[in-house]
Amino acid sequence: MAATHSIKVITEDGEAVYFDCRPDEDVITAAIRQDIYLMSSCRAGGCATCKAFCPEGDYRLVGCSVQALPPEEEEDGQVLLCRCYPDSDLELEVPYTYSRISFEPEANEFPAEVVSVGRVSSNAVRLHLRRPGTGNECKVRFDAGQFMELQVPGGTVTRAYSPANISNDAGDLEFLIRLLPDGLMSNALRGGAIQPGQTLQVKGPQGIFGLKENGFRPRYFIAGGTGLAPVLSMVRHMKEWGAPQQTRLYFGVNTEEEVFLRAELEALAASMPNLTVKVCVWRPTDSWDGERGNAIEVLRRDLEAQPAQPDVYLCGPPGMVDAAHAVCAEFGIPADQIYLEKFLPSGPCGEACDPTQVHGHHQHATA
Repeated sequence: MAATHSIKVITEDGEAVYFDCRPDEDVITAAIRQDIYLMSSCRAGGCATCKAFCPEGDYRLVGCSVQALPPEEEEDGQVLLCRCYPDSDLELEVPYTYSRISFEPEANEFPAEVVSVGRVSSNAVRLHLRRPGTGNECKVRFDAGQFMELQVPGGTVTRAYSPANISNDAGDLEFLIRLLPDGLMSNALRGGAIQPGQTLQVKGPQGIFGLKENGFRPRYFIAGGTGLAPVLSMVRHMKEWGAPQQTRLYFGVNTEEEVFLRAELEALAASMPNLTVKVCVWRPTDSWDGERGNAIEVLRRDLEAQPAQPDVYLCGPPGMVDAAHAVCAEFGIPADQIYLEKFLPSGPCGEACDPTQVHGHHQHATA
């Protein structure tokens, strides 16, 4: 048998786990073989859920998507653990806490009944599911920002979406899904293959996107399209727990017809004295009474008028994420205060993710 290498995984809160890995197996597979379940999703180098930093050791990366692991990140020592093969002992730093690691297989797949499904804008649908049962068996537990995989009716293919609501005892899950021209889930939603009373298989939660506890620094959330879902979940979580941070939510779309949940967002802001919501339309008509310009342009104007050093949470297409990074750098917001989930073109979550998802962190699927 080939010699093994020692792997040390250090979590965001300073804890560590240790296991062995053979040169011919990736880090995620080696961990699972030893009943250590690190955060991962596609296991194919396409989603970035298992991204980590390697400060010590030699390794080979095989078959990583450039969307999930851009060349500049690879040069800086970032790796995808599902595609990382050790050539020596490795030290790895993961961007989540020790509590996110499991040491036994989790039964995280369950059926859920469709409560309602309907258009909320010209290109987005809201899907409300409910886990059946009573008491503990119907509860849904997830950290705000994580994602679930939904099985497309009539097959075994899944697509990944972030809930827009928060953990609850009633078993409710609310998803915001962008309709793409020929996506599998999009076609099922458009064609009536998903109806109230029907059962869908759900797997999760997964992913590492979520709130960071960094004291009382302001929190700015920037969402493009259905990237609003994980952002909305995090803001709703803040309301539930009475979080005191000054908070801004920038929600951007291309046209007025693509705006959704505006009334809900305004009601949320009215109920949270520390929350400001800005709905931004890139190409507005003369009658639009909200913010004019894309979300990043509106963010820039606000930072020019009132400089701040907030934690920034991004969920949207790569172009939006890149533009946000540039603006943050211009105003001196440190890169380690920026947390994101990109919409990637493909990945575990499925075809043509607008989104933020194929999550990137979740990069989540909008197909």
